[in-house]
Amino acid sequence: MTKPRDTRIWTARLALAGVALLVWAAPGLCEQVLSKVSWSQLEREGKLQQARVLPADGQTRFESVRLENEGAEPRIATVFTLEKPGVTASRYAVRGQVRYEGMAGTGYLELWNYFPGGGRYFSRTLGSVGPMASLTGSSAWRPFLLPFDTNGQGVPHRLVVNVVFAGRGVVFLGPVELVQYSGSENPLTPAGAWWSDRQAGMLGGLAGSLLGVLGALIGILAATGRARRLVMGLLKLLIAVCAAGLLLGLAALGLGQPYGVYYPLILVGVIGVAVPAGLLRSFKKRYDELELRRMSALDMTGA
Repeated sequence: MTKPRDTRIWTARLALAGVALLVWAAPGLCEQVLSKVSWSQLEREGKLQQARVLPADGQTRFESVRLENEGAEPRIATVFTLEKPGVTASRYAVRGQVRYEGMAGTGYLELWNYFPGGGRYFSRTLGSVGPMASLTGSSAWRPFLLPFDTNGQGVPHRLVVNVVFAGRGVVFLGPVELVQYSGSENPLTPAGAWWSDRQAGMLGGLAGSLLGVLGALIGILAATGRARRLVMGLLKLLIAVCAAGLLLGLAALGLGQPYGVYYPLILVGVIGVAVPAGLLRSFKKRYDELELRRMSALDMTGA
């Protein structure tokens, strides 16, 4: 028969394993910030010819720049240029915050990448949603992303960021930075995300596999009427751990974490709480029935 002390030991081990898994999945280890754009410094150096710097105030708590197209004709406005940006990885991105007002047509941000030998390639925010969405109509501050993969072209010696107007409109750019990634990191993972979509998939797979193995073990033991304390202890452990995961997922949703962060936590949390909670009563009833049968059999044998 399994002793309560053994159950507590296994509970502690599983809890430590869960903490280790979360630490392993934490983001930020594969991302390197190469530079942060200072709008006021670029203005002092005379490198902001088509933008006006706006200091932080009560409504916007960071420095920004304003670019406007007053005419109905399309216009390309160069925001800034990075000479010798220091990129050493094959995957990198310019990312930051953007806001816009009254953008006619489909405007966008673009990143031109210049390579030794004359090669030049671009990335553009022409998507419909997310950080690579186009600049259409008006929007409050939102993140933008201009990623690029060199695909063996070497490293760029110049990066140029433009705002492309399809017609009239005003664009504001807030904090902007240049980051590079390891080969396994996805640039589309939002800044500040607890983990990437790839790590979320691995985490979800491991959690699902663990729940499946524990569920099979609990089912076999309960069906044969063995290890009552272990079974009941594992069910309560699953409920506690998954309830913590559910609360963490709800917190991630409230904090604005991406879908790949909060959804697996909420999904596993709901399943891991609802299913064991439903089994607790039925398993307890089965163990009680088996115990009564055993006692009845002993009484009959004794008679």
